[in-house]
Amino acid sequence: MERVDKYALPANIKIVQLKYRNEGNSSSTSVSAGASGVIIRKESNKYYALTAKHVVTENDDIDKTQIVVMGYDDLDFKDYLSRGGAFQGVVNYYQKFPEAVIEYSNDKYDLALISFIADEVYTVLPVADEIPEYGDIVASMSNPYSKRNIVTAGKISSRKPRPFGDEAGKMQYPMIKHTAILSEGSSGSALLNENLEVVGINLGGNENVFRHFISGMAMPSDRIRAFLEEWEN
Repeated sequence: MERVDKYALPANIKIVQLKYRNEGNSSSTSVSAGASGVIIRKESNKYYALTAKHVVTENDDIDKTQIVVMGYDDLDFKDYLSRGGAFQGVVNYYQKFPEAVIEYSNDKYDLALISFIADEVYTVLPVADEIPEYGDIVASMSNPYSKRNIVTAGKISSRKPRPFGDEAGKMQYPMIKHTAILSEGSSGSALLNENLEVVGINLGGNENVFRHFISGMAMPSDRIRAFLEEWEN
């Protein structure tokens, strides 16, 4: 856990959507609660990050969606105000962060690759060559709603990838199951092995009838690599 905090956490990003809606003579803008992503590549001052596709999908009733990226050490609006920041509109505050471009996304993985320009120096984490095995220790780093840079540890609890998808059964993904605690806002976050390599991207989880966490579900690294190869080709 200490190694993740020290060496991997600067690769953790928060993804926020600014949603613009025009209705007749009025317009409104809303700010999403945010989700998670992880930086996997850098070219000059351009960073590439993985997240979940459903995190950056546009709503049909929205006229325009702007995606902004916050680095691990950037403050959420409420934290900015609580530390004495000058008051400004919440939309204006988030507009100052780098805007993200969706480089590639694919429904069959529920993954998206985004890019953004930043002068700050952030950590880049490699995608593991091997998928994790049953019993392997893993760590998740994410931004659960109202929290930032939360690291949890657990183990791989599935012996092989298993189907997991939406309730309607329209999409079923071969995913790995683990016990590192996740919650809303963790979608798109990194699952790491002991070498601090990305072995999965968290896409969802299972709860019991009391809404208590049972297990997390992540797209494994072999599928991530296939997704990235499709993008590159």
